[in-house]
Amino acid sequence: MPVSQQVIHSLRIEKLKGISSLDEIRFDEKPLTAILGPNGCGKSTILHALACCYKPLEGSAQQNWQFRDFFTPTTDATWAGSSLEMHHSYRDGAREVPNLRTQYRKKTDRWSPRYSNRPERYVRFVGIKTCVPRIEEETYTSAINYQTAAHADAELVMAKMGVVFNRAYNELNIHRAHSGRSYPGLAFAGTRYSALAMGAGEQRVLEILSVVFNSPKYGLILIDEIDLLLHTAALTRLIEILFERAEDKSLQIVFTTHREAVLELEDKVSIKHIHTVAAAAKTYCFTNTKPDALRRLTGTQDRPLEIFVEDEMALAIVEYELFRLGMKRVANITCYGAATNCFTLAAGLILSGGHALETQLFLLDGDLYTTPAEQLDRANAVLSGTEAYAVARRQSCLEGIRKLCAQAATPAAPEAQLHKMISLLPRQADEGANEIIELAIGIEAVDDTHSFIELIINTLNVHRSAGLSFIVKVASLSPVWGDYVSELREWLESRQQAHIEEM
Repeated sequence: MPVSQQVIHSLRIEKLKGISSLDEIRFDEKPLTAILGPNGCGKSTILHALACCYKPLEGSAQQNWQFRDFFTPTTDATWAGSSLEMHHSYRDGAREVPNLRTQYRKKTDRWSPRYSNRPERYVRFVGIKTCVPRIEEETYTSAINYQTAAHADAELVMAKMGVVFNRAYNELNIHRAHSGRSYPGLAFAGTRYSALAMGAGEQRVLEILSVVFNSPKYGLILIDEIDLLLHTAALTRLIEILFERAEDKSLQIVFTTHREAVLELEDKVSIKHIHTVAAAAKTYCFTNTKPDALRRLTGTQDRPLEIFVEDEMALAIVEYELFRLGMKRVANITCYGAATNCFTLAAGLILSGGHALETQLFLLDGDLYTTPAEQLDRANAVLSGTEAYAVARRQSCLEGIRKLCAQAATPAAPEAQLHKMISLLPRQADEGANEIIELAIGIEAVDDTHSFIELIINTLNVHRSAGLSFIVKVASLSPVWGDYVSELREWLESRQQAHIEEM
């Protein structure tokens, strides 16, 4: 019986072209795997490596891809020292062969293992060459006469082509010219045309669908830059079709893309983000789509977290904690003013459908509404009613609120809290911190709690935002700082893993 049920579980690349120390990229989580990342990160290199890991099925006409096809030695690069490992399984007749690890290396002149000793599998690689319109490759400039016959894949592929492009094609043909050349062709709305007049997107999709729908069970299909030449709706429909076929035939389809629209198809596609840190000679594969991955794709930083605070003092405290956790780039901070506005703002977002407990935090200074009873009273005032949904709304409002935890019997504003923390600090190694400590000690009584901080900033003669940051940094040296920001810190830490990549 022939070899069957081939599966690639993962690939580990020690060194290959621009990829270094890639611990693992998995391909067995879903039938489709999308490799995303900025230009030059190694997406195509991974596809090229996969194409070379197998030898063709015995007796098949498929191309026998070899490493020299994609990694051709040159004066500048012999590719010596390249090394990767494929984790895979298959069935040989009645015998299961699970969890094999096959290593591929080029020590000097030759790759190992020998090509005849590679595992066997049906593999097709669809490169970006298929994006070049056929007319641009044609060398004939005189009339091209051909005979037309129905394409062998007409029934299988034509309807799928129609779904991708939202067109009711009524023919899929093969045109054979007297020169011996052949051209696929379509007919739509009474017009028949060959690949020489076909849109580049049509040509590309026809090639992809023909490859996928002609693959035997357990085939491996590799598609470089699947999104080229396609608008988003067509790309989405193509991927959905590929998913259905891959599930039906137990195919593994791996493709590269730059299009973030693929992220909306995570129920069908396993998303892999590739990121290479050249300075560390290290390549990472991230499975979850986090803001940093989107920034590398789009050039725009996504900030999924929203934190609402009373004033600039609280803003500086939140900024410090965000920086401490390496999360500042994924959060926006907005001041809402008086403490009573905290509840009004939360209620407004709840009523408008814009409230999101997972990504929004409403932070109180800790001098007002410090007890659950006081917070509930205020929630009742802004979200009145006795209906079940009204009770649920109030509960949602309260769940999104945290406070700074006063370190005194009588709650006090942050300015007074930070002043006290700083005043009780011993002398530090940093003279800048000592200057702030000395100024804080010299302020014993004020007519307005804000003056505890404003007097320090005015004396330092610095911009207010910079002064607040300096003061918070010194206050954080206090042994009670962790308790003071405990509710804020717990909320941030519980979301850190979901939004920050771990290198």
